[in-house]
Amino acid sequence: MVPVARRNLMAEKLRLAMSVSGVAFAVLLVLIVLSLYRGWSGVGKLITKLPGDVWITQTGTTDPFHSTSILPAASRDGLTALRGVQLVLPVYARTMGFEHGGVELSVYFMALDAPAGVPLPEGTRERYFPPPGRVNIDSVFSQKTGLHRGDTIRVGDRDLIVEGINSGGNAVITQFAFLNAADAQAIFGVEGAVNFYLLTTEPGSDPLSIGAAAAATVPGAEFHTSAAFATAISKEVDEGFLPVVSVLVAIGMIVGGAVIGLTTYTATIEKSRDFGVLKALGASGAFLYRIVIAQSLIVGVLGSIVGIVASALAATLIKRWIPEFITELLWTDVAVVFAAALLMAIVSSYLPARRINGIDPAMVFRA
Repeated sequence: MVPVARRNLMAEKLRLAMSVSGVAFAVLLVLIVLSLYRGWSGVGKLITKLPGDVWITQTGTTDPFHSTSILPAASRDGLTALRGVQLVLPVYARTMGFEHGGVELSVYFMALDAPAGVPLPEGTRERYFPPPGRVNIDSVFSQKTGLHRGDTIRVGDRDLIVEGINSGGNAVITQFAFLNAADAQAIFGVEGAVNFYLLTTEPGSDPLSIGAAAAATVPGAEFHTSAAFATAISKEVDEGFLPVVSVLVAIGMIVGGAVIGLTTYTATIEKSRDFGVLKALGASGAFLYRIVIAQSLIVGVLGSIVGIVASALAATLIKRWIPEFITELLWTDVAVVFAAALLMAIVSSYLPARRINGIDPAMVFRA
């Protein structure tokens, strides 16, 4: 069955190569779009990596980036005294513009104010708590602007030296930079106020009940868990990008299915006489159907493999040229697309299979 299907396809090698390429480009389109969606929606993960699990914000705040939140700095002691609260971090955050190299830039600056000597998870202090006069910027921002470690930027009336470059930002939603808390207070010009409080709860405690108690302690405040904030950020990407993703994925699958169907159909038509001979020799309809399905699967599998390899290479190369092109190619997406391609190949064999059913074995004996 498979050898017959392979010989039918190999009879026209150029057509087979073009068909495999068509399926590969369809798979490439689907995987690139999905990986781009994963990369953009993953920006919310940064919120869950910060050292805390409950955010105290001004009432009406939807997320850290698109809402203004101002809380009294004097509330810190009251929050620290709450049962179940392990650590309270005042957070200063603001989007600010500045000029570098003759270009106007805009970054979401954030500063976490941790008391000296407070133990923090490994790597947290280096990434989110730079020394005074230093700033940690996002890798996307670094690639886009050409800023590197040791370079100086002037924000407000202060010069800040780039201390570290970290991943996690996103050109579509925002680009992050972490400051020292003292620098943030001076640059932002805030006195007696903070933007948020980030609470770390004790192990085994209930973050929701602690958040409710904390919000009641601060006038005009409400609470959000880090997971809820991350979901809100991802939701913004979903609402703006998911419809486009769905359309492009559907187009890619339709194109791939059409290519497989056309290749299988033409290969079947050209070999109609051969199928007639097999029928005349007693081959069952099910056997002939399996040959057609095998032809479709061969094209689908080859095209999918080429498309998957091309997707991995393309995502890496494009990211080097376009820093905003943030991709995250998941193996689960690869497996789903591969399975969908096989299903597409089977469905695409329906019309050629019907054509076989209509072949008259008597045609073999006609002159």
